[in-house]
Amino acid sequence: MLIRANSGHTMRPRDSGDYTVNDGSFLSASTLASSGVTSQLTSPPDRKICTTKKQSDVKKRVVWGIEVAKELQWKGWELGKETTRNLVLKNLSLKIQKIKYRPPKTKFFFTIIPQPIFLSPGITLALPIIFRPLEEKEYTDQLWLEKEEGVFCVSLKATLPCHKLVCPTSLQLPICAIGDTVETWFCLNNVGDLPTFFTWEVPNPFQILPSTGFLEPGLGCRIKVTFEPLIAAIHEVEALCWYGKGTKQKSSIQIQAAAKCAQLLVSIKHKQSEDQDAEGFQKVLHFGSVSVGCTMERQIRLYNPSMVNAPFKIEMSEDMLTKDHAFSCSVGQGIVPPGEKKCLSVFFHPKTSGSRAIDYFSIVSSGCASQTVLQVIGLCKGPDVCLQHYCVNFSWVQLGEHSEQTLWIENQSDCLAHFQFDIDCQESVFSIRPTFGSLAGKTRMTLHCAYQPTHPIICFRRVACLIHHQDPLFLDLIGTCHSDNTKPAILKPQHLTWYRTHLARGLTLYPPDILAAMLKEKRLEQDENGALMLPTASLPVQDLEDLPAPKYPQIPPMMEYFFDGTRDLAIFPPAVSLEPFDVDFGACPGPKTPNPIPLCLRNHTKGKITVVWTRRSDCPFWVTPETSDVPPLKSIALRLHFQPASPNCLYAVELEAFALYKVLQSYSNIEEDCTVAPSWCLKVRARGHSYYAALEHHIPQYSLDAPKMFPAVSSGEPSYRSLLLVNEGPMLLTFSQAPNSSSDITLRPSSGLVAPGAHQVFLISTYPKGTSWKQHIFYLQFNFYPQYLKEVSMQSREEPLQLKLDTHKCIFFKPTWVGCSSTSDFTFHNPSRLPLEFEWRVSQQHQKMLAVQPSKGIIHPNESLTLTWIFSPLEETKYLFRVGMWVWEARQSQKTHSRATTHYWIRLVGMGVTGCLSAKPKELDFGNVLVNSREVKSLVLLNDGNCTLYYRLVLEQQGPKDFNNDPCAALELNRLEGTMPPHSQDTIYLTACPKNRSQYSWTISYCLLSHRDSVAGKTQKLCHVSLVAVYPLLSILDICSMGSAEGITRKHLWHLFSLDTLNSYLSRDPTLTELTYKVPTRHSLSPTPPVFTPLKLDFNFGAAPLDAPPSVVLLVLKNSGLVSLDWAFLFPSDQQLDLDVWVEQAELSCTELHQMRAEDNCLFSINPKAGTLSPGQEQMVEFKYSHLFIGTDRLSVLFKVSHGREILLHFIGVTVRLEQKYVHFTSTSHQFIPVPIGDTLPPRQIYELYNGGSVPVTYEVQVSVLSQAQEKNFDHPIFCCLNPRGEIQPGTTARILWIFSPIEAKTYTVDVPIHILGWNSAVICFQGVGYDPYIMGDTAPFHNISSWDNSSIYSRLMVPGQQNVFLSQSHISLGNIPVQAKCSRLLFLNNISKSETVVFTWQPRSLDFGEDCP
Repeated sequence: MLIRANSGHTMRPRDSGDYTVNDGSFLSASTLASSGVTSQLTSPPDRKICTTKKQSDVKKRVVWGIEVAKELQWKGWELGKETTRNLVLKNLSLKIQKIKYRPPKTKFFFTIIPQPIFLSPGITLALPIIFRPLEEKEYTDQLWLEKEEGVFCVSLKATLPCHKLVCPTSLQLPICAIGDTVETWFCLNNVGDLPTFFTWEVPNPFQILPSTGFLEPGLGCRIKVTFEPLIAAIHEVEALCWYGKGTKQKSSIQIQAAAKCAQLLVSIKHKQSEDQDAEGFQKVLHFGSVSVGCTMERQIRLYNPSMVNAPFKIEMSEDMLTKDHAFSCSVGQGIVPPGEKKCLSVFFHPKTSGSRAIDYFSIVSSGCASQTVLQVIGLCKGPDVCLQHYCVNFSWVQLGEHSEQTLWIENQSDCLAHFQFDIDCQESVFSIRPTFGSLAGKTRMTLHCAYQPTHPIICFRRVACLIHHQDPLFLDLIGTCHSDNTKPAILKPQHLTWYRTHLARGLTLYPPDILAAMLKEKRLEQDENGALMLPTASLPVQDLEDLPAPKYPQIPPMMEYFFDGTRDLAIFPPAVSLEPFDVDFGACPGPKTPNPIPLCLRNHTKGKITVVWTRRSDCPFWVTPETSDVPPLKSIALRLHFQPASPNCLYAVELEAFALYKVLQSYSNIEEDCTVAPSWCLKVRARGHSYYAALEHHIPQYSLDAPKMFPAVSSGEPSYRSLLLVNEGPMLLTFSQAPNSSSDITLRPSSGLVAPGAHQVFLISTYPKGTSWKQHIFYLQFNFYPQYLKEVSMQSREEPLQLKLDTHKCIFFKPTWVGCSSTSDFTFHNPSRLPLEFEWRVSQQHQKMLAVQPSKGIIHPNESLTLTWIFSPLEETKYLFRVGMWVWEARQSQKTHSRATTHYWIRLVGMGVTGCLSAKPKELDFGNVLVNSREVKSLVLLNDGNCTLYYRLVLEQQGPKDFNNDPCAALELNRLEGTMPPHSQDTIYLTACPKNRSQYSWTISYCLLSHRDSVAGKTQKLCHVSLVAVYPLLSILDICSMGSAEGITRKHLWHLFSLDTLNSYLSRDPTLTELTYKVPTRHSLSPTPPVFTPLKLDFNFGAAPLDAPPSVVLLVLKNSGLVSLDWAFLFPSDQQLDLDVWVEQAELSCTELHQMRAEDNCLFSINPKAGTLSPGQEQMVEFKYSHLFIGTDRLSVLFKVSHGREILLHFIGVTVRLEQKYVHFTSTSHQFIPVPIGDTLPPRQIYELYNGGSVPVTYEVQVSVLSQAQEKNFDHPIFCCLNPRGEIQPGTTARILWIFSPIEAKTYTVDVPIHILGWNSAVICFQGVGYDPYIMGDTAPFHNISSWDNSSIYSRLMVPGQQNVFLSQSHISLGNIPVQAKCSRLLFLNNISKSETVVFTWQPRSLDFGEDCP
């Protein structure tokens, strides 16, 4: 026997022991007992790192309070050696546990001799189990343990070394967006005994890394799972890990991940007026006007409303060269986290002045699921430089003197302007200071122009002002020099005007003397401006009217600058030419003087000219001879000399010469002023240097603003561009165009000198040829040194007049209803850099069926334009159209030559069909609807055809006819017009709001609408709608009294509560004032609420002594109508608004005080005060009056039926003192039931008196007044009281029997005093009506006389405390019974309980009719 005593508190970890257990989750223990065994199932631990097998968790369980391992395992054993494991038993209960055990059955496992084990609470016992193997195989056995409750076992298992890899059974990855990537990690553990290779297999879109690997026993590795979905779905796959010998073992893991479509909302930050940011439309980001060479930044906002990351990328249109993009974005791709915003910058950096740039950015979300196209628009503005005037007239100057004038130059734009006058002021008689400069936006600068002639001649020079990013300006400088001997004709601005006109008319090649002679000989004549022209008589007869005299044309500034007569380019034939115009002396280090360069000067005029060169004394370049005469149409040779003043210097100048007619040298030779011609300025550029060959020229320091592209031009037109060279060094900078430059470009000026800090503006031109891009390369050589070479590359092409058309030049319209229209969008794109004008031309015969909007317009470069084609068929057939579009360049107004046009043809296909609408249901019944309420029903419209229908609904009311004829007054449709796509349905909501109680019916029809002429088609019936408008109808079925009012008979109580009147009121329609508040509402500021109903009646609770039990009256309400209703009894406080104490009135009237007393003390109470009744449903209401104060209590209560009647009830109750007599007279008059005349046995009729006091009373009817009535009627007893005297017990009713016996068909009246002995008396007016039954016959409504009660007899009134029992009738009317006859009626007592038995007894009550008359 083993006994383990509780010798102390021992703490051992639950996983202690030197044995190992598997990581499985199955239950290995079993039991033979009938009682339950608790076993804990534990899942494998989620290990993040790898541990050895000795650190693995032990699977334990608790069986009947004993904690024990589920299984003992032996691993790594050797043959022939014993291995011991301890089985730990721990008592977790609060009592001593007795345990027995059986040894294992096999000889390979054994333990100590079995003995009973006693375990104290909390004590642990280790039972050794020995394993001794004999051969190399797996061994299994069991160790059984017994307790009083039953038996259970522990598995014993010895395993061989094996491969085993474990991983989690499932893995959940985060939600990922399409096109994005998420990853997570899990641990793969080698829990086997051998090193193991593994290989993973997983289907797309998952990836596992590493896919292969090697694990030592007891170790593990982290495995990464990557999820990159392509579709939005829940992805659930099984990943397999193959391992073991022959890779035949496997472990699996279920991988689950959800992929969602990311959503990006694009908006414009700091939106401006020209931007478009509306949802559903293309977003437009407008930069406005930006100065050329500047950069403007705008921002767009990306918002990710989804719950996943939203990767995105920004794509630009690919139709243009990358170098020609004027727009750029700060980022090309990125990620917007869930619920966050990201701002992106878009930049506009224009390069061409006066251009309009359009481009498109596509913001593509992950997976290309959706994209937002952003159109960006920008205008490039350049400088706008102008001169104060464009001609400076120095008049005449004496030789040796000089003249100076000023004018300003202004930049009217806000863009920076760089300008330079193309003149060498040091080598010219004219000078402009400053020659170059920069003008900020909206600024003005003063120019100083000087004239210092060197010879007595006429001087005229047209100087070009070159402006970067602007066409050049031209300034005319004129002056005349006189000497003592030579006085030329003075040149004036008017002479320039005449000269340009003569130039256009071909007269400038004639000298003034010849022109004057021709004018005298009438071979020439003067026009209205004084200019010379050929006489009209010399022109052909057919051209006299059509051909006006030529005038000087408007020449574009760029063309005038480049076509100046050099390089064989001229607008008009030159009068004098000089070659070469650009001379390079090269290196002239000395001491030998360089050879002069020959020049050739040609006179193309028909007069003798004089040529005079301008020379400064310190200029290293000069021309000889300085002055020469050239005969007509002859040429002379000149020499250009170069003599450098110092070595190692750079030289570049522009020499100037003036050629003029010889005859102009004396003003006396001029006969006609209009024949005076200006001189021609001849220019030659000369350059050279004095560097020795062994010396390196100084290094140039410069910046060159050179564009990459020529501006867009159409075929046959030149393209011009400007460049800006800035000398940033401290020394002179010379430049020249290298000879190996492209021959198809022209650079002006081609050579020159730039002072330190100065700049040089170049103009370059080319004639693009072909629609493919051509590269132009030219070289600028600086400082005469071959190594100082700058390569400039530009591209150009003829812009083709072409458009990219969408839909393969074919447009299909959906089937269209005849008489209606359908649309189809058509998009085309302008891939060129020119704005193009287009016009669609639809033939006359198709214009009624086909239209396009817009039919003509301008599409800007790189713009996509969407047009809308409108198809309107005239008949049911198939249509085929062929329409052309004419495209040409959107030219400026000055371009007057014929335009080139391109034609495009597209094919349009449409079909005209017919269709109709139907409705479901065909009959729509609202049923019963409350008057002045609203009820909504839906009507489904169906279009089963193949075309879209545009419809209009027509509502026509059939009934009732006596109300307003407006059909929409009682029935409203949420819309009357709409559009129905083919094979679709639409829901129309009808709202019924009847204003009167009646039966309504409508017909809903429809007509199809034509978009062509807005004419509705034939009306066709669609649906019939009906409803019955009703008011809520409530009625009172029965009444019963309890408590102190129990003695009041039902008939008496019916009249006390005026129920006949109440029912008649409830059966009528409410008035408009009663519907002021359709439902119970707090609306009054006064303790006495205003009354909106004319209906008033009394609810009389009778009388009872002080402190008597309350008088309780039970009413049965029934919904007799067709709709559900809400009813409520409203006390004055229920109608009063809740106000603060300071708002309430300080003084109250006696009525208000009495009313407050009744409400505050709950003298009158109603239960329930409100309720809802379905049609036919009944409800009992309890009215209670408490006798707390002596006197008569009154309270006005409003009975409100929602959307129905409103009746003011006056609750009346009387409380009398104890021992005080009180008989309750309900009225001062009483009406007998009409009786036929001649009836020998008239019926007995009853008049009731109720004793509301606490003591018996005696009544006495004064019958003497009846004798007076008898005497007046031939001594016939008209009225007879059978019991004129009697006693009334407290709380009971006395019935006074009367006989009314008329002898004439008339109304009888008698006032009878009734005395209450010891109390008051009352005079009651009794009335009776006699009628002739032979005359009225069966039409008399009172021929079936009953003297008991004529009110309703059906009731299901349940008395509180007896809710399961009710009588089928509350009273029985036996009617008229013959004397000595017998009459019976059937009465039912119903028990509605399913489980309770009801015991009942009848308590007949004797009728006290007082004392009979003697």
